[in-house]
Amino acid sequence: MRALICLCTLLIFSCSSRQRDELTGPQLIQKSIQFHDSAGNWAEFKGTLEIEDSLPADRPSRKYAVSFDNELSKVIYRKDDLHFIVWNDSVQVFEGEIAQDRAIMLRNYYSYLWGLPMKLQDPDTLIEKEIKTEVLNGIDYWVVRVPYEKDVWYFYLDKESFEMKAYKFYQDEAAQKGEIIYLDGLLEVSDMKIPKTRTWYRTEKDEFLGTDILVKASEGA
Repeated sequence: MRALICLCTLLIFSCSSRQRDELTGPQLIQKSIQFHDSAGNWAEFKGTLEIEDSLPADRPSRKYAVSFDNELSKVIYRKDDLHFIVWNDSVQVFEGEIAQDRAIMLRNYYSYLWGLPMKLQDPDTLIEKEIKTEVLNGIDYWVVRVPYEKDVWYFYLDKESFEMKAYKFYQDEAAQKGEIIYLDGLLEVSDMKIPKTRTWYRTEKDEFLGTDILVKASEGA
């Protein structure tokens, strides 16, 4: 009986290792995109995400709305007394004050984070072929590494569904300095499955940075 258990364990480990050897980073990301956006709608998505964040106790929480028109590379941002639009690299401020470079940075930030994993199809994105597995909060995930010019990202995918469950980035990988973001829940819009809750921590120490909650997602301008 003990020999049979050992044999079964060996077979399971062997199958897992063989699957890891056969899969590549780009293939895993494509499988994750198939889970989150099987119809390929993100590239032409036109709609609004209403977001509420929960910050550490010494900072007030905020509610804001981000409207996307991805075909036109356009984002409209509304929060309290700040309202602006970024269209390509042009910025128009309707209310409040914001520097042009920061407005463009926010457009890129929201387009990237809320568009994951689909944004990993962008030109010049290098998805490393070699993958690994890693246990995060007691669960074993596929892990894909994506290096950029200024930081390095790791994406954690469910081993069965390929749903994106977390990601982290390092500004200084050698020092393990960066942030990790845990994803929980899904909200559907335009046949896409968008992560509902993002909870942020530092990687170099156990410090809570905040939670972003997708309260509502709607199609159209």
